[in-house]
Amino acid sequence: MFTECGGDLVGTIRSTFGGAACALATMLLAGVWVAGSAGADAIADKYRQTVTDDGWTLAVTKTGEALDRWPALSSSPVSREGFVSLKAVAEVTGTGGQPITAGTVTLGYQIGCAVDVSNGVTLGLGFSIGPNASVTISQFPGVTIGGQASVNPNISTTLKPGAIATIAFGSKPLAASRGSITAEQVEIKVDACAGPVTIRSFATAAISTPTADNTISVYGDPIWL
Repeated sequence: MFTECGGDLVGTIRSTFGGAACALATMLLAGVWVAGSAGADAIADKYRQTVTDDGWTLAVTKTGEALDRWPALSSSPVSREGFVSLKAVAEVTGTGGQPITAGTVTLGYQIGCAVDVSNGVTLGLGFSIGPNASVTISQFPGVTIGGQASVNPNISTTLKPGAIATIAFGSKPLAASRGSITAEQVEIKVDACAGPVTIRSFATAAISTPTADNTISVYGDPIWL
């Protein structure tokens, strides 16, 4: 692995694009080897509750989250790929002063690409770093959801490097005092990101009464994809 800007290949890049591009190229080249093995991370559960103005106790839990990292199927040094699993649970307890007319539980991820290459740069290695990073989230047969819940089978968005995209996997109406969504082995793939990709899960519970609306969220620990 290259430890400095040297050698014919990286030396050519340095002479063509200067020190900054050389450092970036070295990082990307190193990423080809770093991404060579898969890893699985379990992420800590999160819980929060609140008492609404109407007297209901609204709670949300994010649990069962795990990330399996895999080398990108495209073998591109500017692509990241992994499979995530997580569960969101919303619970309503107590005796409120007003009836609950609607409620939902939602889960998803926030995704960020660290390096802003919005002007685009070609490194001379047969690939280009474009102006945007594209994010694709896909549902595989392993995804399990409860009745009336929805996990969108294919979600695509454009993620500007240096910014954060918030993508909901699905939302379930609360027909009782407890509702949940479980998503298993959902692929997250990020392309054309020249730097670290960070993901953070979220789970949100919301209820509405004739006199008040309340929303409460929890967030997972940020992790690298």
